[in-house]
Amino acid sequence: MTLKSDYVSSRSIRTKSGVKLNCSAIIYESFVNAAAKDADGISESHLGAAVAGTTDMPLDGLSVSGGAALIGGSPLIAPRNVVITVTHATSVVAMSGLIYGYRDGKLLTEAWSVTATGTSKTFTGLKTFDYVTQITEVIVADASTNTIIAGNGDKLGLRASCAVASLVKEMANGSVVTNGVVVRADTAATADPRGTYAPNTIPDGAVDYEIWYISNQPEATVT
Repeated sequence: MTLKSDYVSSRSIRTKSGVKLNCSAIIYESFVNAAAKDADGISESHLGAAVAGTTDMPLDGLSVSGGAALIGGSPLIAPRNVVITVTHATSVVAMSGLIYGYRDGKLLTEAWSVTATGTSKTFTGLKTFDYVTQITEVIVADASTNTIIAGNGDKLGLRASCAVASLVKEMANGSVVTNGVVVRADTAATADPRGTYAPNTIPDGAVDYEIWYISNQPEATVT
């Protein structure tokens, strides 16, 4: 029968002796003019709650439209991680919560937290989102003197499941580079399910990135 044009095989082969071998795929991705991170693009500066409990962080940053923060770029260039910064004049009050959003149309969540003391604490997310639809703030003590902002970070999400924490090849603006950081896919609750790429040259809206990486199961992550 005729296969669909978007069919992807399992890439399994057998030797003459009948031994089955599973082949990996090399995935190519490009990130054109990946935007600079926006520290308060999800939520602009606001104070924490005064009473212990759970509240929703206001989504009022420049990346927000229709009640959701589009942090993958417009049009979507790559999913991005979330960065939350909490500051205080003398001593930060501990906070935590959950980030809710979507990645390729699928619900994705990530827990966030900052510890007490110090005048500035930052949570840098490991997961990458296309959209963020809600962030909760949980406190057990008066946090009304905390100032909170939330935006996107420099990590770019991969579209296929990355099997190895290194790249086959990496380019920035057409030149070969070797200093980007790749985190492989992981099923842990604190990890990105497909993996991430952090370029050595920080995204600023003017650099194009091209990467090639190994995926053992690209079929499982294509949507």
